Amino acid sequence: MPNNKIRPFTPHPAAFRLAATVAVVSGLFCLVVCVLLIANYLQIKAIDPINQPALLELRQQLAEAPEADPTLVQEIRAMDLLARKAFFTSQAHLRMGGNLLLGAAVLFLIALKLASAWAPRMPIPAEDAPPEQHWLEAAHAKEYLAFSAVALATISLLAAYFTPLEIPAIEESAVPQAPAEAPPLAPEAEPELAYPDWEAMQRQWPSFRGPGGYGVAFYDTAPTDWDIAAGKNIRWKVEVPLPGYNSPVVWDEHLLLSGATEEVREVYCFDTETGELRWKRTLPKFTGTPAKAPKVMKDTGHAASTMAVHGDLAFAIFANGDLVCYDFAGEQRWGRNLGVPENHYGHSSSLLAYGDLLFIQYDHKGGPKLIAVHAGTGEQAWVAERKKISWASPACIQTALGPQLILNSERDVDAYDPKTGRLLWTQPCLDGEVAPSPAYGGNTVLAANEYAVATAIRLDTTGPETKAEIAWEWDESLPEVASPVGSDQQFYITTSMGEIVCLDIATGENLWTEEFDEGFYSSPILVGERLYALDRAGVMYIVKAGPEFELIGSPQLGEEGNATPAYLNGRIYHRVGKHLLCIERQDDEQT
Repeated sequence: MPNNKIRPFTPHPAAFRLAATVAVVSGLFCLVVCVLLIANYLQIKAIDPINQPALLELRQQLAEAPEADPTLVQEIRAMDLLARKAFFTSQAHLRMGGNLLLGAAVLFLIALKLASAWAPRMPIPAEDAPPEQHWLEAAHAKEYLAFSAVALATISLLAAYFTPLEIPAIEESAVPQAPAEAPPLAPEAEPELAYPDWEAMQRQWPSFRGPGGYGVAFYDTAPTDWDIAAGKNIRWKVEVPLPGYNSPVVWDEHLLLSGATEEVREVYCFDTETGELRWKRTLPKFTGTPAKAPKVMKDTGHAASTMAVHGDLAFAIFANGDLVCYDFAGEQRWGRNLGVPENHYGHSSSLLAYGDLLFIQYDHKGGPKLIAVHAGTGEQAWVAERKKISWASPACIQTALGPQLILNSERDVDAYDPKTGRLLWTQPCLDGEVAPSPAYGGNTVLAANEYAVATAIRLDTTGPETKAEIAWEWDESLPEVASPVGSDQQFYITTSMGEIVCLDIATGENLWTEEFDEGFYSSPILVGERLYALDRAGVMYIVKAGPEFELIGSPQLGEEGNATPAYLNGRIYHRVGKHLLCIERQDDEQT
């Protein structure tokens, strides 16, 4: 006979509480995921990633242009790629949300069933309990609630299922192609472009502090005497339209610099023979260019970074993160916004080009990094993440093991392989807010900053890898803004307190120190056997390079001098105050 005996009910209070808690949590999780899935479906239906207003505007500009603009084509493709990346990321999250909802729903049902099984026995209703209709209405409410939950989950899963998981490939007609005769935009076009080698770069003034960016001129001729008021040895003097603390760069007959305000960013190309403004270009708004310029210090401004020239290409960067490339005809080759640097002084690190790459020391609190891009296209070649920031600029030195990019930070001096971005060596030795760039001479790197020390780092390049060791330190007169410079025998430091210091490169011995009336922000430059140091009042102190102090001359420029001049084959190109001028001896003798 079958056993019809009813098993006694055994309540499990602890298990009931656990199951009830799991049911509540998983139920709330299901509710949140349902709402997100439905909202995502509605958002995707409302957005057309291929026909974003910004994309449509760029396509319209390209359609109205008389000729296809390769830079505009590249910008359209870049924006389209960003839209697609964001779209696909959203869809990946959508798939994950659907799977999580199914899992949470199953967990909710299991926990609810177990909570019901383990619930303590309900008490027998008292005589004054609510009428039977009350319990019927409660039961119906539970049914409606369960039905609503199932319906919401079903709608959410359907929304996830029917949300498109791919977008159509962009039609060739949507982004007009560059004409066949236009240069390709892909990095493989780089071999077709001719870039200057180191020997050619030395005969120009391609970057801040000259070839290599460490303050040593190739030519040993430069004027030592001039008179602005009388016009003595002044070849020409012109006005620069917009302000900027960046220094002039020169390649053959082209001299370039930049200027900017909060609203406008401009690049200028002057004729080195006449001072005539060959062309002026106002930067357009790139994708990501902020509507409002970042706040910068007065002594930095919106155009503190010196440009770089490389062959027939010129590069400029501004405080809002805009980076642009022009050729010598003034045609924009490419441009982009790197993101607004988070920097309380304003971005001031200058650009440097070597080989087929342009290097950007993009130091800011949001993530300092050294970026290398292909000079001809602006396509990224590599990125090296940095631990600390600075306001210094990179230098490219030549060693027995090949070229090395040397960068200062608020703590270290770092050396990178320019081709790959690999860190070759690092030396902790700095502190404070570092603005001076590194110096190089006698196979030794010098890093110095006020509130730290000057540290000489000797390089051993006899083995397969460079070994860098501290040779000596100097902790007295130190630079705040101006970068030191080195010959094979001495290092020279100029300070904001008006001092010029000469240190022995082998021992660190202080050979001489001289004090002047004004401080130095412009970096000193070695031209043959002479040191040129421009103070803030516009007085150029010309000193004989060597272990004994000898002042050759101190001609004046008549305006504030903060930028570092360019020195090329008997000429000096100065940016002082609101003017740009060329100084050259007006007779046959060069001194």
